[in-house]
Amino acid sequence: MRIRVLGSWKGYVEWIKSSRLVSALPALMLAFGIAHMPVPADLTSTSMRLLGVFAGVIMGLLTADYNMSVILAVALLVLTLTKSFMCTTANGHLIECDKCKTTYLGEGGHWHEYKCDPIGSSFDVAISGFSNKVAWLVFCAFHIGKAVDKTGFGKRVSLALVKAMGRSALGLGYAVCLAELVLAPFIPSNTARGGGIVYPIVESVIASLGIDPQAGESAVGGFMSLVGSSANLISSSLFVTGMAGNPLVASKAASIFGIEFGFTQWLLGASVPALLAMFMLPPITHILLRPKLDFRQLTHSVQQQSNSLGSISREEYRLCGTLLTCLTLWVGTSYFNIDATVVAYMAIVILILLNVLSWDEVVKNHKAWDTFFWLASFIVLAEQLTALGVTDWIGNSLSRSLHGASPLLSTVSLSLVYFFSMYLFSSISSHVVAFVGPFFTAGRVLGCPPMLLAILIALFSSMAGILTPFSTGSVAIYASQGYVSQPKWFFYGLVLSLSLLVITFTVGLIWWKILGWY
Repeated sequence: MRIRVLGSWKGYVEWIKSSRLVSALPALMLAFGIAHMPVPADLTSTSMRLLGVFAGVIMGLLTADYNMSVILAVALLVLTLTKSFMCTTANGHLIECDKCKTTYLGEGGHWHEYKCDPIGSSFDVAISGFSNKVAWLVFCAFHIGKAVDKTGFGKRVSLALVKAMGRSALGLGYAVCLAELVLAPFIPSNTARGGGIVYPIVESVIASLGIDPQAGESAVGGFMSLVGSSANLISSSLFVTGMAGNPLVASKAASIFGIEFGFTQWLLGASVPALLAMFMLPPITHILLRPKLDFRQLTHSVQQQSNSLGSISREEYRLCGTLLTCLTLWVGTSYFNIDATVVAYMAIVILILLNVLSWDEVVKNHKAWDTFFWLASFIVLAEQLTALGVTDWIGNSLSRSLHGASPLLSTVSLSLVYFFSMYLFSSISSHVVAFVGPFFTAGRVLGCPPMLLAILIALFSSMAGILTPFSTGSVAIYASQGYVSQPKWFFYGLVLSLSLLVITFTVGLIWWKILGWY
């Protein structure tokens, strides 16, 4: 009897160790702990529940043995059932969802009821991200990539790219960087540029190197994915037209500091640190992943594959026409006044009508649907962190904590907190909208050099996206391929980010001192 009990106990322990639920315990404990902490003066219990769940999601991505979409589905369900969102009443009032159907004293001393359903309205908020344009742009970019892959056009371009610069892994990395730099000034959507144009080529290069996308983690695939996603963000930081949120940074700097910070000033200030960061990106990533390839065999393989492709097919011509149309509309966004997401959606419809893609292929593209789900979910969390005052609370707390610091120290501190606050966001544009105003205002109060703080925030608005695999649509597309696991992506992102910070606060500060910006 004693032996049987001991055996069953050991079996129970082994079952506990192997349970997926156990891997989620750190995330659950963190979420519960933050949600039940004493509420700061500027926040509410609803804000703390949301912050707790968000922190739990981040911890879950690092420790839990669950798919990202499953973790976020659980998070949205918990927030819905606990009514931890900001809801809109029937007459347009914004209130915390747990106050729905409660009464309040209105004008004239009359009592009124907040007309909204606590659970139903919470669920409306939970699924609101699925109508977000960024999520749809990423979704469409996946299908454009599918068309590029299916027709063989991506393979044809990638083989030409490998022939020209593919004598080494570094050469391939620099080819991707060059492509991003050339396109960045003309395409104001980093997701459209990185996800719709460069990513399909990068993915085709990986395939031409003999890497099976279904095989899981890969040093070569990881190297190309990290270089591609990071190059997209660094190139976005170089031009005021490189990313949709950049003009907001420029306009806020002008309005709050009263300085001129247009295309020329932005490019002048960003040029030296951003170009150096782009130059250092492939070798640093190469050291981290150490991709190994037999390039002698690759050269022979590339020639064989080029010969097997034959002449350009009708489908490739149709695809090229569609992509050129998209490129024209993306570059001329200000002239045509058509949103980048609408252009991408139009491309999918045209490709289906031209029989380049079939509807069945759209339905079976599970990576597109999976990324669409978790990215839309992250967008909801980011928007609600702002709506419930969490982002403002962080900014205000920061300015109070820096009271008495020197202007230069305040500038560096503000920019660093701005950089690492990207961990709280799944959208670069949301990050800009939420924090640029408060941080510039704090900088003005603290006496920060206006041009110095402006260029640091300008650079970090895009570069900070390197920190996480969910910071923006283009990064999400690369990260979802599975060549780098989620925990490793966080680690590599941190290492690359620290490298960028070193470049910025050494070479960058010297350059801005020469310009007389501080």
